[in-house]
This record gives sequence, C-alpha cells and structure tokens, in this order.
Amino acid sequence: MTMKKPCAAFDVRLAEMRTIAIKTSVTWFLWVNMLFSSFILGRNYFSAFEAEVLFHHPAALLETMMVFDLTLSAGVLFIMRMAPLQNAHWLGALAKWTVVALSLCWAGCFFVLIVSDDVRIIFPSAALLLFTALISLYFDPKVLLSFILPIWLTILITSLFYRDSLTVMNGLQWILLAGLIESGRRILNRWFLLALRREQENADLIQQLGLLANNDPLTGIANRRSFETQMDHAILRHQQDGKGFGLIMLDVDHFKLYNDYYGHQKGDLCLMAIARALESAALTSSAIVGRFGGEEFILLLPDADAESLETAAQNIAAVLQAQNIPHAASPVSDRVTVSQGLALWQPGVSARELIAGADKALYQAKQEGRNRYK
Repeated sequence: MTMKKPCAAFDVRLAEMRTIAIKTSVTWFLWVNMLFSSFILGRNYFSAFEAEVLFHHPAALLETMMVFDLTLSAGVLFIMRMAPLQNAHWLGALAKWTVVALSLCWAGCFFVLIVSDDVRIIFPSAALLLFTALISLYFDPKVLLSFILPIWLTILITSLFYRDSLTVMNGLQWILLAGLIESGRRILNRWFLLALRREQENADLIQQLGLLANNDPLTGIANRRSFETQMDHAILRHQQDGKGFGLIMLDVDHFKLYNDYYGHQKGDLCLMAIARALESAALTSSAIVGRFGGEEFILLLPDADAESLETAAQNIAAVLQAQNIPHAASPVSDRVTVSQGLALWQPGVSARELIAGADKALYQAKQEGRNRYK
C-alpha cells in the first residue's frame, strides 16, 4: 500500500478530521474510563470468590485517583454535551488535555497496585485500557502516545524496583502487548489516512469537474453557461438593491485573418492574452469576465453607470495597445484590436434582452470601422 506525498490541502484536512474525531471518540473513551474506575473501586465486591482485601500504600491514594478519574470524566462529558458550539476549537483542546490527565491518573493507580503487591488485575486492566485508547485515539499518534506512555513507563519503572511482580512470563506479556498495540495503531492509522486521502481525491475531482463545467478550458475564464448563470444572479441581486450594472461585449477584429496568417496555436495564445487583458482592465475585482464563443468575450461590471462603463472600455483598449500583439493581416491596425458593444441594465430588462443590446452595439462598432466601442 503506497502513500502519496502529502499536500497542503491534505494536511489541513487531516488536522480538521483529527480534531473532529477526537471530539467524537473521546465521549466513548470517557465512559469506558468511568466503568474501569468503578471496577477498581469495587473490585473486591465484584469478585466471584472471597478475595483477601489488601491495604494499599500510600493509603487512600488509589481511591483518590479513581474518584478523580470518575469526576473528571463525568465533568468533561457534561461540558462537551452542554457546549453551545459543538464545533468549537477549545473542545478539541479540552479532550486532548483530559486524555493526558486520565493517563497520569491511571499511572498513579498502577503504581499503587504494584507497590502494594496487588497484581491480580494489573495486566488485564492495563491491556483493556490501552486497547480502549488504541480504538479511540489511533487517528492521532501524539494524543495516543500521551495516554499510553505515562502508564507504560510507570509500570515498567515500578516493576524494576519491585521485582516480585516482574517475571519472565510477565515480561513476555508486556512485550507482546506493546507489539500488538503498535502494529494495530499502524494498521488503523494507515486505513484512516487512506480513507481521508480518497475523500480528498474525490473532493479535488469534483472541484476539477466544476472548473471544467464552468470555465473555458483555453482561457480559464467563465464559459458562456457559467457567465449567463452569474448574470442571472446579478440581475436578481440588483433588482433587490435597485442599482444597475453594465455589460461589455467585444469581438477581436479580423481574428479569422489572424488565424490564417499566424496559425491556430498563435491564435490560442492571442485569445489567452485578451482574457488576461480583460481581467486586468476590469474596474473592480467583482467584475465577471467570460468567453462567449470563438473570439467573442463579455464583461459584467456590477454597480456600473454609463461613465464607468466607458472608462472600462477605454481601459480594455489601452491594455491591448500596451500588450502590442502584432496583427499583420488586419486591415484596421498592425496590432490586435477589439470592437466593443456597451449596454446598461435597467430594472425590468432580462438577461437575454441585455445581451441583445450589447450585441447590437457591438455590431454598430464593427459597421463604423472596428477598433472602437459603442
């Protein structure tokens, strides 16, 4: 199973999913901790046979730890349940610090059990607790390690000083448990990353399909379908605020002659340059630039009046003149020029009527000699 090199978007998504996952899974983890704490507190009562009641040292520390575990788990469960914003960032931080606090609590518990020579339930309790942590926290190695490491080190170091509880069999059990937990963590985390990567790939594919559906593949600006959709939205918005907007439809002068003279590859580069010119000549960042078909382009300027519309048309001509694209086959100029038709939207005018008005003005500009706006 191969893993691709992570990208920035995937890293961000991974961090988000880990935050969501820990807020979701920690609830179950806290309930399990409360169950285990209750068992430790009443283990002598739950036993099927009459077991000797051992006195622990230091006195009452074990009970204090388990009461703290119960209280902390119940309190955090209540806070997470009653939080007004369930997606708040601080809930994830609270869950992580709670995991650390519970780990220290259980480390103290196992220390007391080993010191007091009460080893009956150390291995099964620790094994179940660590596997519970694995199931709940496998998706975040740092958080999982913050729970496992204090417990593991406490049991290991305390057993070295109290060798009566450390036998060859016990040592093999702990080594086997460590191997199982680590291998399980690797497998689960790998599947988690794989599922997340597939989700990211699907999201990227949907985004790419959206771009293909809404953008012109050559120039990258809006295609006709997308432009008309955005224009309909602009009409609805301006009908509500009472403002108008402007439309500029333009055509590259004698573009067929340009293609015949320079070839279609140069023609494509010319269209791309014109699209960039339109984007830079637009008066506002909210302007919508689209390719209407062939060498025809269209520009929507929100909140524009007649004066600003003419200014935009002059800017387009100036930017194209500055680009200085040769057009040796043009009878109008030795450089690429455009003819432009201007139209202002008024309340009650449909999108089709507005485009027809701009197209009519463009036709007049062509009839009067091209390289101008009307």
